[in-house]
Amino acid sequence: MKIQQKQSMKVFIYHHLKEAILARQLPPGKQLIENEISRTLNISRTPIRNAINLLADEGLVDIVPNKGAFVTNPTKEEILQAYDLRKRLEIMAANQAIEFLVENDFKKMESYIAEEKEALFTKNITNYLKANQDFHMSYTQKCGNKFLIDFVKKLINQTSIYLILFDIVFEEDPSAEPYGYKEHLEIVQLLKQKKRKELKVCLENHFDNAIDSLNIHQEYKDLKEIFKTY
Repeated sequence: MKIQQKQSMKVFIYHHLKEAILARQLPPGKQLIENEISRTLNISRTPIRNAINLLADEGLVDIVPNKGAFVTNPTKEEILQAYDLRKRLEIMAANQAIEFLVENDFKKMESYIAEEKEALFTKNITNYLKANQDFHMSYTQKCGNKFLIDFVKKLINQTSIYLILFDIVFEEDPSAEPYGYKEHLEIVQLLKQKKRKELKVCLENHFDNAIDSLNIHQEYKDLKEIFKTY
């Protein structure tokens, strides 16, 4: 029973912290102080540490030896480097995949775009990230280069964290109209038509727009508030 209780508490803390990060209630760089959470919930630090380790495995938290755990806080230069490399690799992958895509691949892409559009307008970031990744990987996986596929997937996971932290589409601002799914529709058409030059330009613009949509300003909460309803 005690093991089950520890497990459920770990999951409880993990979900609360993750939801707070996804909802941008905890700012990038915020330290997750185990003692503070322990006092708030009146529990030991073990399930807290285990929950934080899960978040670190997902890239949402950085654990710094002798300092503690912090909500990941990438520099502007790191973000630009990640997007620039992803742009270059995805253009390469799309160019190699273009001869191997068939009608069923395009149908899958269009279904992912429909899921993405729904998630954007309902501001469901979890569903959006999955649909977005599925879309980009749908043509990347047809490039035939295992290493290129692995690198692109890793960069998608990394840049997804930047979307979670900074993309203005997921702020509660009705004036921020979703746009990404429209660009994905254009990518599909260019892949169908095998227009390599136009596709390269489209993908370049797509990633440049993604960078432009990142912004850093948000109302944040104190760590104790995340668990105040417990």
